[in-house]
Amino acid sequence: MRGGRKGASEVTERWSARWMTGVVGVAVAVLFGAGNALWALDQPEAGAPAHQIVSFYASTSSRIIAGASISLLAAALLVFFASGVRTLLHDYAPDDLLPSAAFGGLLLVVATGLGAETINMAGALRAEHGQLTPELSRALFETSYVLGYNAAGVGIAVLLGAIVGVAWRSPSLLPRWAAPPLLLLAVAFLTPLCRFLLAPAVVALAVVSIRLLLTANAERSTVSASTPTDPA
Repeated sequence: MRGGRKGASEVTERWSARWMTGVVGVAVAVLFGAGNALWALDQPEAGAPAHQIVSFYASTSSRIIAGASISLLAAALLVFFASGVRTLLHDYAPDDLLPSAAFGGLLLVVATGLGAETINMAGALRAEHGQLTPELSRALFETSYVLGYNAAGVGIAVLLGAIVGVAWRSPSLLPRWAAPPLLLLAVAFLTPLCRFLLAPAVVALAVVSIRLLLTANAERSTVSASTPTDPA
């Protein structure tokens, strides 16, 4: 009976980790998507003329400040999601190397995201106070742009590379055929293609998180049905 209770406790712990990671992942995807939707569609391309960047900050300053504030909350929650990913990968990895690498990759995303959002917010704040010069606007915009796309892509590439490594060692995580495409995707995030991959990555985060919630609930139902009730 004690062994059975211990096994049920371990399953409950795994269910809790899956469920909490799924909830946080959905929250991150929704908050980040909503925050960026407030202003990102009006964002000029990298290398745009300085007067266009000044106009962008002047016309969308309130939305940028609001959106960045929401995105900063998403970044804070992403730390908890990173911890959950590390915990879940431990079930498939023989050691802590790759789970820790995945955790570190997501922390890189958090760090670069914090930089991009706060620098972008600084441009909006200066615009609101009429203190944004063309030179300052270009410096803030270009730095935020590179951090938000290229630098964040490095963290995502590390995350995907770590997941590929775990999956290659343990096919129960992912089918072996999925490893090469994920590895190619990781490489793509290290290139200028990351500009086009960030939005799909947020959608993928939401899908994976919802999948975690569904599997956690299914696992909990199975455990509840198979666990005998102790007599009074």
